[in-house]
Amino acid sequence: MIYIKLGGKERPLRYDINSVTRIEELFGGKSLITMLSNPAYFGFSLIRALLWGGLRHREKGLTLDRTGILMQEYLDANGSLGDISDKVMAALMEAGIFKANAEEETSEEEEGLN
Repeated sequence: MIYIKLGGKERPLRYDINSVTRIEELFGGKSLITMLSNPAYFGFSLIRALLWGGLRHREKGLTLDRTGILMQEYLDANGSLGDISDKVMAALMEAGIFKANAEEETSEEEEGLN
C-alpha cells in the first residue's frame, strides 16, 4: 500500500475500477490512460482528481475542494507536486489497473522481435 502524509496523518492511496471511473467522469469520460500518456492533460486538475480518487476509499465524503486544500498544505510544508504525482502513479501501478495494457505491450514487443 502506498501512503502519503496529508493533513498531519498518513493516508493510504487505493485505486479500483470505481475510483478510476469517477476520475474519468470528471474529465468528460476521457480515458485515464489517454490523459496520463498526454502531457497536455497532466496539470493541477488531473493531479488533484487522481489524489481525490485514491483517497476516497477511506474518506467517502472527501470533496475535490478539500483535496485541493490538502494538496496546498502539503506544498506549503515543502512537499512538491512531483512527490504527489509519484505517489499517485505508484499507487495506480500497485493497484494493477494498467497491468493488462503493460502485458499486451510487452507481448507485442516480443512478437516484433521474433
